[in-house]
Amino acid sequence: MILTKEDNLADLTWEASLQSLPDGGELLQSGIWRQIALAEKREVKRFSWLQEKGIVAVLAQVLTTNRFGLKSWYLPRGPVWLLSEGAEIAWPLVLADLIQEAKRQGVMSIRFEPENWPLPVVSFGQKITSIQPEKSLFLDLSYSEEELLSQMHPKTRYNIRLAEKKGVEIVSGQSEDLVDFWQLLQTTTARAGFRGHSLAHYRHLLEKGGGAIELYFARLEGKILAAGLFSFYGGRAVYLHGASANNDRQYMAPYLLQWRMIQRAKAKHCRYYDFYGIDEKRWPGVTRFKRGFGGEERVYPGSFLLVISKHKYFIYSLLSKIVKRLGP
Repeated sequence: MILTKEDNLADLTWEASLQSLPDGGELLQSGIWRQIALAEKREVKRFSWLQEKGIVAVLAQVLTTNRFGLKSWYLPRGPVWLLSEGAEIAWPLVLADLIQEAKRQGVMSIRFEPENWPLPVVSFGQKITSIQPEKSLFLDLSYSEEELLSQMHPKTRYNIRLAEKKGVEIVSGQSEDLVDFWQLLQTTTARAGFRGHSLAHYRHLLEKGGGAIELYFARLEGKILAAGLFSFYGGRAVYLHGASANNDRQYMAPYLLQWRMIQRAKAKHCRYYDFYGIDEKRWPGVTRFKRGFGGEERVYPGSFLLVISKHKYFIYSLLSKIVKRLGP
């Protein structure tokens, strides 16, 4: 197999190739995510590998982190494989190119976190804790609404209908409404015990998302009960971030919010609705809520760290420990 590395693949070709994947395009490897990363002052690099006749085989969008003056690369949900066969021959070539480029640019390490992996074993680097969720639920939207409802847990169906009966409304939000979302998210993160992002990050998602990322609220008589940020890109809808109030939980607003977004995803001709992350140990309540809607569990390969410069990585690890010990 002959692969040619291409560092200047046309944006339209990149997006078309990414969106051709059976499960829909991966947002974190898209031009949309590049714009969001650039807005957050991240350096973004793109590499691609072409087969004969210019057919795209592999895509890799890389985010650069610079800490203590030491650079590292991160491939969120990448590299992306478009090959139907021959991955066992192609991967050593792709990896060699990435290592060579990383050395040329003084990068100390590369962190891979692929969504799809064509080989039976990931045979490089050290497996470490993932940044992105390692499991998700995918809802197949080729089914009718009636079929999707029938595949849900009976309690989930009941809660959707209860929210409708109680008069919960789902309304879209704009950039100026993000403060309401963020404040509700603070309540959610305190209750669930996980960390959110800054308000600026959510603003970048909405304002730099090219219209593919949308904000929605579940309201009752003007009061916000739940909210979420959702993406609709390349045939896949993704539940990116969600928040709900501590009070008025008897109105089951989050259930109706999810159902309306599933309906919206179908209207936009998405092939799948991705609940994005499940973990029975870390997020038992959220996982139970998502499983109630049905769907197929997807398990990702995980996160793998490949150290390019042992000397630089030793210094980085040492400085990180010192900073952690000193505290905020």
